[in-house]
Amino acid sequence: MPKLISKTNATQKPRLYRGSSGDQRRNERYEQLLSAGLSVIGSNGYAAASVRSICAEAGLTERYFYESFVNREALLAEVYKVQTHYLKDRMLAAVETSERNTEAFSRAGLKAFFDTLHQNPDIGRLLLFEILGVSDTIDELYYEAMEDFAVLIQTLTESLGQTDISDIPDEGMVYAGLVGAVLQIARRWALNNYREPVANVIESSLFLFIAATNYSATKTSG
Repeated sequence: MPKLISKTNATQKPRLYRGSSGDQRRNERYEQLLSAGLSVIGSNGYAAASVRSICAEAGLTERYFYESFVNREALLAEVYKVQTHYLKDRMLAAVETSERNTEAFSRAGLKAFFDTLHQNPDIGRLLLFEILGVSDTIDELYYEAMEDFAVLIQTLTESLGQTDISDIPDEGMVYAGLVGAVLQIARRWALNNYREPVANVIESSLFLFIAATNYSATKTSG
């Protein structure tokens, strides 16, 4: 009697529904929820961003929310990670096409940062305000991201070979301070409904980077 061959083997293609596999549909729902989370948090704030409101914005039922996230704090964390990576990519792209000197490098990175906030108020609200004070876990995520930005700026600046603050006791603290100062300028700008021209905000922030460079040059010449 001939041996029957099972149709449910490891090489069987995944079942498709309306042209998409189960994994594809889950990924699509995940992206929909991330987009909806940013929109709701950016418009109404994290405190008012319920699972129901996020699902309504995404056009999905709540069971699909819990397919991807344990709770709304988990969604907040993922939305924050995605947007900080997006911001970092924009800044890196701007720096890579700028002239290789400290002022041009700093201006390009700052312009990408402030343009992103100005063009995407939802991202600005998330990154500048809604991420703060949610929980210890989210606070840790926030400070890790700020440290990553400080390390990024330090690495890129040192790659120019023009700025040396190695005589300062803690270089990392200086770069962390620059990141914090720029964030505070951005918060002030956002609270004023972005009334000041972008160029003015960039130049005000650039002053801090140039001041650090000038301090280094003064110490070196002295």
